[in-house]
Amino acid sequence: MSVRFVLLTLVAALLVFGTNLAVSAQPAPPAHVIKVSMTSYKYDPDILTFNAGEKVVLQLSNDDPENRAHSLGSPYWSAVKFTITGDAKQGVAKDGWTYIQLDAGKKTEITFVAAGRGQYDFLCELYNHASRGQTGQIIVLNK
Repeated sequence: MSVRFVLLTLVAALLVFGTNLAVSAQPAPPAHVIKVSMTSYKYDPDILTFNAGEKVVLQLSNDDPENRAHSLGSPYWSAVKFTITGDAKQGVAKDGWTYIQLDAGKKTEITFVAAGRGQYDFLCELYNHASRGQTGQIIVLNK
């Protein structure tokens, strides 16, 4: 038996039967989905807690019966890369915080991987909404 024959047989066997050398891929853990409703001068819930390294999807909905626009502004949006899908507008307020704004009846999703262990404020950047109580906290924990 020649070396060439052995090598060709080995290559053919690998092509036909595959190899166990490949590392099996682990499925990605599911995203931590948090639904947040915005109404006149409040968020529900107003405390958002998740773990650093976790994929998070915030499902925002503006459910205000008075047809007011609302936003979710926070310095946290500068600490993470995020994507927005849906009917939101994004901007930067006078205080330097990035905000995501929704008109009445609209919905959006903010998707990101949590980073920056700590506690971060968020508030509605519109008019007097924050001074009337539309505020909350983002809490990022270690696993």
